Amino acid sequence: MRLAFVISALLCGLAAMVSGQDAPELILLETRIGSQPDGFGGETPIVTGDVFNHGADAYTGVSILVEAFDAEEAIIGEGFGFLVDACDTALLDYALMPGGLQGYSAPFELFAEGDVASVRVSVEAEAQAPIWPPLVDAPAVTLIARGEVVMLEWLDEETLIYGVGCEGTVFNELDWQRYSVSDHALSKIAHPDAAKVTPEMIARSDAALITQSGEQDPQLFYGSRMTFPPGARRIVYQNDLHTIFSAEPDGSFKRLIHDKLHRHSLRGFVWARNTGVFLAYYFGSYGEPVHYFSANVGGQMLMGRLEELTPSLTVPGPADDGLAAVVGWRRGEASGYYLQYAFGGSELLFEAELPGNNYPAPIVAGRIVYVIRPVEGAPTLQCYDRRTGQLETVTALPLHLTRTARSWAQLSPEGSGLAVAMNGTEGGVWRVDLAGGCAA
Repeated sequence: MRLAFVISALLCGLAAMVSGQDAPELILLETRIGSQPDGFGGETPIVTGDVFNHGADAYTGVSILVEAFDAEEAIIGEGFGFLVDACDTALLDYALMPGGLQGYSAPFELFAEGDVASVRVSVEAEAQAPIWPPLVDAPAVTLIARGEVVMLEWLDEETLIYGVGCEGTVFNELDWQRYSVSDHALSKIAHPDAAKVTPEMIARSDAALITQSGEQDPQLFYGSRMTFPPGARRIVYQNDLHTIFSAEPDGSFKRLIHDKLHRHSLRGFVWARNTGVFLAYYFGSYGEPVHYFSANVGGQMLMGRLEELTPSLTVPGPADDGLAAVVGWRRGEASGYYLQYAFGGSELLFEAELPGNNYPAPIVAGRIVYVIRPVEGAPTLQCYDRRTGQLETVTALPLHLTRTARSWAQLSPEGSGLAVAMNGTEGGVWRVDLAGGCAA
């Protein structure tokens, strides 16, 4: 049965009033009216907000219908939209589970003269029995929070901060939370380095410079992937030609690290536990091989240029000094993790079923290598001792990784815990307690 629920949102303060049923299963929250570029140099009005499922059924085929009215309550505009993820991508094959909260976006068009005094937002959906993902029995894993978590950073052994939003968004545009391991307290924060990002700093760094014309385009900054690395002074970012630079925190004293990368899509930086060493990795979409290179913030290339290194089937993880990386290769009929050394040479660590490029990079912590990969179909954390050659399973992980979801992991400074994040509609952030096993 297809159901419809209606709210009316008044432009004056966007006060919301629910009508139609005493206890509707689908509740619209945080209703906002704004505008977005229409592709022709103009602006299109749009209604955004969240849909909360207050009922016991799941809902599929959720569509949002918008009607705009003038002061005389004559209809002057219409539109429709869908549930969306953090990147505003429509979720067409998504089931909103009981207790679920998901954003929506619904542009509308004005077809008559007049000022919009109010809008009516209608939600239509198909009810079905909920299908819950299988539970994972993982006593060592603690759920910190749900959300589309795309960045992780340990401030110290007891303090984790994480960013929620769209993958690829520059760090100071994400919503940041602080988590305390000792008391599990959560608090909303600004990233500690966010205040350093000023128009003057961006201009000095050339992160928003149009190389060909020499003019500044502020929108280019949002694709720069600018990063303030943990524990290192200099920042790292790309320009409009995808050339990688480092600079002082105020954007001055730039150093070119790697150029001729315009054909590759930067997906992120993996930071080694040795402060200032990073691995930049590139791929276009799910299932593609991963290109990479390693360097330090001082501008020194450590493993050779990207085009000189054999691509990995997984996101590589750098060694502490950046002179090697753990990669995933298939050689003949066998696949496994290899340690690729600077400027040639490699060694097989262990054979394994490899994950895709949506899984976290391996983490090298001294002689221990942590990997998250599918084991009998379930995402599983394992650790490999390079000295003994022993592979140990730590725990299964409650991740539901699909073609459209990605995961990241960060080891705490002293190695007592691992933070694991996932974006997508089932995203969140978890902490894995590593006490008593796989000591590095």
